[in-house]
Amino acid sequence: MAKDVTRKQRLEKRRIFFFVQVFLCDIFFVGALFFFVIPVKAGISSEVDTDGDGLTNVQEQTLYFTNPYNVDTDGDGFDDGLEIAHGYSPRYAGGKRLVDVDSDKDYLNDDWELKLGTGIMNPDTDGDLYLDGTEVAAGYSPLAKGEVKMEKFIQVNLAKQELVYTMGGVTLDHFPISSGVASMPTPTGTFTVLDKVPSKTYGGDDFNFYYPNTKWNLHFTTKYWRYYIHGAYWHHNFGHPMSHGCVNVDYDHMERLYWWAQQGTKIVIQ
Repeated sequence: MAKDVTRKQRLEKRRIFFFVQVFLCDIFFVGALFFFVIPVKAGISSEVDTDGDGLTNVQEQTLYFTNPYNVDTDGDGFDDGLEIAHGYSPRYAGGKRLVDVDSDKDYLNDDWELKLGTGIMNPDTDGDLYLDGTEVAAGYSPLAKGEVKMEKFIQVNLAKQELVYTMGGVTLDHFPISSGVASMPTPTGTFTVLDKVPSKTYGGDDFNFYYPNTKWNLHFTTKYWRYYIHGAYWHHNFGHPMSHGCVNVDYDHMERLYWWAQQGTKIVIQ
């Protein structure tokens, strides 16, 4: 009788041990499924483009704030992805470019927000109680709390007749310019913005040209004359030398450059 009880106890222990093993195996399998299968599915879902507009659902929902179930969010006849690829806003009809709209009203256009990595629907990306545009205008990072400076840099390439400007190494814009003609060349070297003049007259009675009310002038050096990077409304031949030594820029691009540049911003002309 005692032997039978002992034998039953051993069988019961084996039975319990077997179920414990099965239970642990199930836990391991579920855990493996969670850690290996689910991330793979998540990775695949991040590439899903439900409406087939060239933008993933994740991009539409978190970056561009367009409708992932509507190929043409603003109803202008162009796919969202096509508009982004060509610099147009997929959120506003009427042919508005990303540089022309400021979705979150933080004084920073949507194009620059996307380039700098700030949120187009978040006016204070880093949560430091300063608007993103205010920080960029003052030369601070809109992505980091505290006073983290970002270098502003303007480069003029005379051979290419092109101007490029960057902030923290990120190119914000580039476009053709008109430098001085051969008889009146633009000074070369390293300079800084000495002062900003909102409106200025070039030429006059003692010159063979007269350009009053010229907007957005960045003074960068003084020799016999003062030299500026400035807007030009009297010609549209950008990409070719045209000026009396200054750097001519079309008004569309110059307005943004003038707003962004500060006294002390580095300029290299070569």
